[in-house]
Amino acid sequence: MKVLSRIVLTATLLAILPGRPKAELPDYVTSVEKSAMERPCYPRYGKGGVGIVANDLYVLTKSKANEIQWGEGENSKKWLGEAASKPEIAIFFNDRVWPPQSVPQGFDKSKSVVISFEQKFIRFYDYARKNGCNYERDPKY
Repeated sequence: MKVLSRIVLTATLLAILPGRPKAELPDYVTSVEKSAMERPCYPRYGKGGVGIVANDLYVLTKSKANEIQWGEGENSKKWLGEAASKPEIAIFFNDRVWPPQSVPQGFDKSKSVVISFEQKFIRFYDYARKNGCNYERDPKY
């Protein structure tokens, strides 16, 4: 009887647990900004696996890691985060990528971009342009 009740309890707990958790957005992201992040970008996977976030700021939808690139030519830079299967938040501010818990002094939200990496989507909101949407990750990666 104990074994049966443990199986039922385990099955119930697994049924109510959410699938892949979303990354926790910073507290300053409003419901309006969150709903903008829910809109699909076009093209869905970006062009050639590169999604445009802002001028010279890109996310890679065909990468095995959470990845951001910015700049042009010799001045281009790259940030590699966790594996693509792990949710992660990145804040782009002052030509650098920051984790939400350690933004620098003088942080100005109006000059930042919040990027949420999730298993199936990469969502973003650009505060300077007051624009956001989401790219779908290529399922092969």
